[in-house]
Amino acid sequence: MSHSPSTSSAIDRLYDEQSRHFPHWEKIKNIVDECIDMTLNYRQSGHPGGSRSKVHALLTTLLSGSMRYDLRHPEKRFGDRYVLVAGHCTPLLYSTLAVLSEALRYMAEQSGESRYRIAHAPEHALYWEDLMTFRRNGGLPGHAECEGKTLFVKANTGPSGHGTPVAAGIAMALKRAGAEGVRVFALEGEGGLTAGVSHETRNSAWGLGLDNLVFCIDWNDFGIDKRAASSVVSGGPADWFGAAGWRVVGVENGMDWPDLTRGLLETVHGANPEKRPSACWF
Repeated sequence: MSHSPSTSSAIDRLYDEQSRHFPHWEKIKNIVDECIDMTLNYRQSGHPGGSRSKVHALLTTLLSGSMRYDLRHPEKRFGDRYVLVAGHCTPLLYSTLAVLSEALRYMAEQSGESRYRIAHAPEHALYWEDLMTFRRNGGLPGHAECEGKTLFVKANTGPSGHGTPVAAGIAMALKRAGAEGVRVFALEGEGGLTAGVSHETRNSAWGLGLDNLVFCIDWNDFGIDKRAASSVVSGGPADWFGAAGWRVVGVENGMDWPDLTRGLLETVHGANPEKRPSACWF
């Protein structure tokens, strides 16, 4: 498998197809936000900031035509892979899966059509009821795990930077297997990118020619500390990834659906004759 030809006209077509749905995306985002708040308020534990700041990016990845996946069958071998490098942002993951899965459950019940049914539900489906089990014995874990109801993510992650080499390793394995058309999407914030393993992976990914690797970077120049990240680490994502030879696309307003969609589509489908890994910061 190989990537299909990438042209500006193809990107324009994808953008035009999805732009009419932006008002719906806004409503979906609001529901995801509410589910994050409900989950964390009920458990009185977890990471709200990182989860809330990444909602726009995750939804754009899933709804814009950037990523190929089947929520009903996350085990499909040629579906794109998703690695939540920010593995502590599971409220984001769980709430998003719950909202999308509920839409499928509703359509299955209303229409009676099997095409809307998630395979092996409820064991492999995450619904809103599951959010109440967050960080409770036998319930949804605090860190991301590729198992059961969360087979959508393809790696167990948690500590800062932990999933970065895993994402690159999956991308390399896919290329070695001849499945170059299968992409690996990774999501992380600026704090997690300060880990040494992230620096090493950025260099390795370029050297290995992992053009099927796409990093999405939540750049707020802030974190849980009172000081800006740029006050202790020089530069930003354009410097960090660009210096390693990556293609880098920046989106100044990461809460603007049109800008974020354009940026991510360009990152994923833009011309890449040098076969470089790509990063989109927002």
